[in-house]
Amino acid sequence: MTLKIRALSGVKWTGFATVVITLTSLTQLSVLARLLGPEAFGLMAILMVVIGFAQAFMDMGISNAIIHKQSISHSQLSSLYWLSVFSGMILLLVIFLISPLVARFYEEPALQQPMKILSLVFLIGSIGSQYKILCQKELQFNTIAKIDITCAISGLSVAVFLAWIDFGVYALVFGMLTQASVSSTLYLIVGLKQHHVPSFSFRHKDLNGFYSFGLYQMGERSINYISANFDKIIIGKMLGMEAVGFYNIAWQLIIFPLSKINPIVNNVAFPIYAKVQSDPVLLNNYYSITVKALSLITIPMLVFLSFFSTDIVFIIFGAGWNVTANLVKILAIVGILKALGNPGGAILMAKGYANIGFWWNMVWSTILVIGLYLSLSYKADIETVPWVLLILSIISAPVWHYLISRFGAIKYKPIIIHIGKTIIICFLIAFIAVKIINYFEINSHLKIILSILICAVMYFPYLWLFEKHFIKKIRK
Repeated sequence: MTLKIRALSGVKWTGFATVVITLTSLTQLSVLARLLGPEAFGLMAILMVVIGFAQAFMDMGISNAIIHKQSISHSQLSSLYWLSVFSGMILLLVIFLISPLVARFYEEPALQQPMKILSLVFLIGSIGSQYKILCQKELQFNTIAKIDITCAISGLSVAVFLAWIDFGVYALVFGMLTQASVSSTLYLIVGLKQHHVPSFSFRHKDLNGFYSFGLYQMGERSINYISANFDKIIIGKMLGMEAVGFYNIAWQLIIFPLSKINPIVNNVAFPIYAKVQSDPVLLNNYYSITVKALSLITIPMLVFLSFFSTDIVFIIFGAGWNVTANLVKILAIVGILKALGNPGGAILMAKGYANIGFWWNMVWSTILVIGLYLSLSYKADIETVPWVLLILSIISAPVWHYLISRFGAIKYKPIIIHIGKTIIICFLIAFIAVKIINYFEINSHLKIILSILICAVMYFPYLWLFEKHFIKKIRK
């Protein structure tokens, strides 16, 4: 099977999994928002900030190095596997011990016990994590899709059931543990059958060559995670758990298109970029297609979300989430900038420039921390946060894309023209849809249905008339 056919198959399988997982996640979010309320989601958001940051240290950033290096011995894989398991055990212990300190920092005793329980995810996840990376490296996206779908449905079932019987935030905690357990078990079964059985040995010299790549990856991942979640940290400290809950739900809506659609491309793109890293023309072609395709999908979705946030939030979460709707209007624009910048990280990793991503995220995180802290100190209002993120994102986007162009040898002018055109068209279509909808006295459900139809009637002909050749290029 050629690389092109395997890539296309990967996109199809990952796309199918994304659709199923997105529907599952939306169902979980919608049901649990009604059963639990903002405070429980605020508690879980803070728990996930701590857990997510620690996960950056799970395998010392070496997972992506496994994909980057095209030839790895069984001995090296075994040493890397046990490094991952050992790291998982250490992180479990660390999170368990610091849970009282985190609860004290936020003056929220309800954080302590859930965090201790959730620390188990590190040991559970370490058992199967390498095998998922190996499936990704070998472009086995059908296997990944099937496992991810099974995990999502399992986690949903447990979380909804426990929320229904009044488990509160523990419904979210045990839902996540269920998902991690199912994932590790299935990847372990597949990995032992199809990839390798790790030998009971650990040799430090097997890790030579992985550390330099992995340490930058670990540093970049941890700093990037801090910058992506510092908003929740400071909101929780300065405004309380309920404010975090409102904000976290808003951000969840924004990252649905990003976290579900971007992996369709990025999980396939990084291994492909790594295989063609020595061919600048082919690499440029793949990257251009990636960003342009993402723009045609994510921009209309996020613009629509921004214009119709009030009705969408009401339909999904019910009454009582108006604050979230106001946040979504601005965060959707931040999401567009984030989505279009995301594939650049895969280019830098494929070219071996993990250090560039690390230093960029170091600078960006510093600016973000200072900007958010000063802004909320001046005006302690939850609606201050998205405006700060938007301003800083607009300033930083050109710098990030310059770095990708410089170190990835990417020709950006055609990409910028394409993105700019798509943004203008989508804003114009959404504006017209709002004007038409305002003539009717109808409920939120009918508003969204009618607005989707209006936007589709205008957007799909635009794709047919002006993007037909590009779409054909993707299919080829």
